[in-house]
Amino acid sequence: MTGVTRSRIRALLAGLNGPQTLGNSRLFWLLWLAGVAAFALLPCVASRYQVLTASNFFISAILALSLCLIWGFAGILSLGQAAFFGVGGYAYGIVGINLIEATGESGTALVAGALAPALLAAGVGALMFYSRLKGVYVAILMLVVSLLLGLFMRQTADPAYAIGGAYLGGMNGLGPATASDPSIPNLALGFGDLVAEFDGRGRSFYWLALGALVAVYLGLRWLVNSSFGYLLVAVREDERRTETFGYDVRLIQLGAFCISAALAGLAGALYTAWGTYIHPDGFSVGPNILVVIWVAVGGRKDLTSVVVATLGLSWISIELATWGEISLLALGVILVAAMLVAPEGVFATAGAWFGRLMTRNRRRPARPPTAAAELGAAR
Repeated sequence: MTGVTRSRIRALLAGLNGPQTLGNSRLFWLLWLAGVAAFALLPCVASRYQVLTASNFFISAILALSLCLIWGFAGILSLGQAAFFGVGGYAYGIVGINLIEATGESGTALVAGALAPALLAAGVGALMFYSRLKGVYVAILMLVVSLLLGLFMRQTADPAYAIGGAYLGGMNGLGPATASDPSIPNLALGFGDLVAEFDGRGRSFYWLALGALVAVYLGLRWLVNSSFGYLLVAVREDERRTETFGYDVRLIQLGAFCISAALAGLAGALYTAWGTYIHPDGFSVGPNILVVIWVAVGGRKDLTSVVVATLGLSWISIELATWGEISLLALGVILVAAMLVAPEGVFATAGAWFGRLMTRNRRRPARPPTAAAELGAAR
């Protein structure tokens, strides 16, 4: 590798590496590229069911990253992150049903799926942060917001609850208002004749979901290692001290809250496109707690650990699904064990330990030459 190439790679990685993320070495990025390549090649050897399931895992990882941003870096625990996920899913479905026949694409619906939760977060977040709510009060309030949204959506079975051609459907989930209206569309990106459709059951959607996860991961690495990321950590560690330096702590928290909501909404929109289905149960306690378990077990202060934990725990959930409700119980046991053994997260603790080990080996001084070696050199 030439010096010019090395300097280009260093410049490319400079914005992605920093003290806010574990894994800043060349070895880490080589392993990261190998992992992404392995996932990209998975559809070539895996069954259709496995590809379909893995697509859902990637969407779950995007949702977990959204909580990691506000909980791990801004210090705001939300027990209602699934509310933004659900709102994004419903927004995608409603806009998609109403526009798919006119435009032939659902990219606008995808944007709406990210924008609608961000607007909701702007309203709820402004009320919370500018009224100085913090800690457990924010967590409980967000859970209540999610449960209220779910309660409302369950009561929309009356045909009057229709937005254009989209019928909210109550417990039956979102669907077309009449038989002539289209169903929730697949994801179709592009304009005019250049529209690519991504069927949620196909390989193309798998690669799209993987690409979205990689983009969100890299984007968040850049964000948390930027000056805004340093401000988030400063707010997390000491709000009052950050405020004394002249920063608007409430605005910083609100900005992170809206970005997090947009990412959760993006995950919800992708989920709706993946299954062409969205249901009020997504606002209930289970989905809200599940994402907290993913982030807590992985390590809320590190993006990579959260992704690895989400993929691993999602796979465990699928394996335990045949046992019924014991799946969520098993995840709860894993969370308790992880909190006792590694309060900062299992994967984050293991990654930090591995990083210290590698650094210690690099700094270890060379052994002094033995007397026999010196004598041999003198001869």
